[in-house]
Amino acid sequence: MDIKVTGNRLKNLLSYEWVKIIVSIVAGVVVWSLLFTTLATRATVGEQFVFVIYENVSTLGSNSKNNEYLSELKKNNVLSYDVLDLSVSNIASAGQYTAGYMLSLRVTTQEGDVMLISDGRAVKVEEGSDEDPTAEIQRAINNRYFYDFQVFLDEARRYCVSNGFITENASDYTVNEDVISEYFLNERIKSAKNYRKTFRTEAQKREGVRLEIARIKAIYENYLYVTQAIAKAKAENADFLWYGNLQFFDDNGKVIENRTEVHPFGIDLAKLNAPFTEDKPKVENRWYTYANGKTTAEGLVMCVFNFNSHQYDLQFESLAFIRNVIETYSGY
Repeated sequence: MDIKVTGNRLKNLLSYEWVKIIVSIVAGVVVWSLLFTTLATRATVGEQFVFVIYENVSTLGSNSKNNEYLSELKKNNVLSYDVLDLSVSNIASAGQYTAGYMLSLRVTTQEGDVMLISDGRAVKVEEGSDEDPTAEIQRAINNRYFYDFQVFLDEARRYCVSNGFITENASDYTVNEDVISEYFLNERIKSAKNYRKTFRTEAQKREGVRLEIARIKAIYENYLYVTQAIAKAKAENADFLWYGNLQFFDDNGKVIENRTEVHPFGIDLAKLNAPFTEDKPKVENRWYTYANGKTTAEGLVMCVFNFNSHQYDLQFESLAFIRNVIETYSGY
């Protein structure tokens, strides 16, 4: 059988089969793209850091300032080596969907680490009005989106101490590098697809251990710093924690009377900043809310999302962010 490729045969093939050839090429490209997209290693919930800005909060200048801020934190190693993606997410009402509904969608995909929201305190409500400026933050609290901030701090300490990474002494602490190394090599590398590819050689694994030791040490030091800052502020009668009312509901979804508990759900940025505005940057020069015809930082609350069950090892990047905010805007 003569199967020799000749110029005429090739010309005939291209003349009569060119459509099939193009379709085959396009199909091949599509299949390859789907395989690449499906099999590619993606950043996990913990490896993404998302700063959420709720609709009643604005940023002076433009939203790019928030992206620059996150990039600066990453560049200066405030956020650890584990953070692979940085983003700012603005949540606002869209068409028939309220901001509260849009927030609920983000929560279902664990898309958020720290959120900046206004408690409505700066809004003056006219007598007889049904308006409740605190409704948005209260709804988020009752939906259990945010950490009790003291619980968040306690969990950061427990993560470091209970796992044996840190040993607390009377006035200092010891970093147990061998324990961290064993945990990283036997637990984290095996549980995270990204690490299997990133830390393959012995040299890469040694570098990974070094980075992991620095990450865990930073968590504990951030815990100490924030805890001491809160204690110092309270001692000066200048508590900057923000307290909200946590309500409980019966099986029919009705509020249980006399069952409301008060917990700290974040940082009150105005109270944090107020004693230091002469020496530190003013919060309203970065973030503000608009109320009663003026811009103000009054009522701005920084909360931490509680997604611990989805990012056990990486939940405490938010603590590094909070520490940086306290250092930037206060003298505690």
